Amino acid sequence: MIEDSPAALQGDREGTPVPRHIAVVCGLDDHDGTLLQSSAGLAAAWGARLTVLGVLEPLPEIDRIARAAGVSAQEIEKRRLTEYREALQDQIARAGLDVQPGFTLRVGKQFLEIVRYVIAENVDLLLKTAERLDGSAHFVFASTDQHLLRKCPCPVWLRNDTAATPPKTVVAAVDVDATSAGEPKTLAGLNRRILELAARVAAAAQGDLYLLHVWDAPGEGLVRLWSDGSDPKHAAEAYTSELRATHWNALAALAEQARGWIGPAAAERIAFRFRLERGEARSVIPMQVEALKADLLVMGTIARTGVPGFIIGNTAEDILNSVDCSVVTVKPPHYVSPVMNMIAAL
Repeated sequence: MIEDSPAALQGDREGTPVPRHIAVVCGLDDHDGTLLQSSAGLAAAWGARLTVLGVLEPLPEIDRIARAAGVSAQEIEKRRLTEYREALQDQIARAGLDVQPGFTLRVGKQFLEIVRYVIAENVDLLLKTAERLDGSAHFVFASTDQHLLRKCPCPVWLRNDTAATPPKTVVAAVDVDATSAGEPKTLAGLNRRILELAARVAAAAQGDLYLLHVWDAPGEGLVRLWSDGSDPKHAAEAYTSELRATHWNALAALAEQARGWIGPAAAERIAFRFRLERGEARSVIPMQVEALKADLLVMGTIARTGVPGFIIGNTAEDILNSVDCSVVTVKPPHYVSPVMNMIAAL
């Protein structure tokens, strides 16, 4: 059991406490057995409640099928629901979990029912086996997964079916460039949420946590062009070196804060490592994930505060669809899912 300080457990408005309710989306795929075991391990480490969630999508043209079969549509749905429930319960039993999970079964559009459950039951972390689009060169997420990445209010963990369990190498992609952020408080809150979750996952596995920050020096060319000294090249290099040092110090400070957020007992289980890479996040993050042989990438999605239901940023989508490890996406503070508006309209 991981021990956390009272402050870490309580959290605050910008941070997140230790997850207390974990939901795992389970189907009849063989890989979901491994997902169940991984979810149970996290629940045991954090003392969290675990719920297995199954969603049965409505049968298309059920009335036509019912007429052809000579039975009522209601009877067909009843049989499908019973058979699906029994199959899921058998899947759970075969997983041999050390934690006794709750179980709930819903009927409807999968991503909608999942998000509605997350909202209604205050789920802190959602886990699901990632679905690869057929024929894609990378792990391009299928429709349901894309909807969850965009619209689920809690962190979403999409597990690659070949990923290590538990993840031993966790990469947390953070942005410490507060001076260039349009909303520094939102950025700070998002960084905290990313690191708190990534650190707790790494602590549960006693693994390595890489804090990855991608930076650039956009003014380097201008310094070289406008320098009034005798050595424009030296001036540009000095500017770039100073900027890099600023980013490095901010990254180190963030790591130190993370140790305080999760508490000393959990922090002692983690090897904190830094990666400060120059370039564009869209290309650098996937390259670093591959170079580090990461088992899990934890990153935030881009949003503006006050906007109920943002669309995930193009850069974030490009990154997520360019890595072959499991991913966890984290929303910023004050995020409001668009599904909330649908619920309110009912």
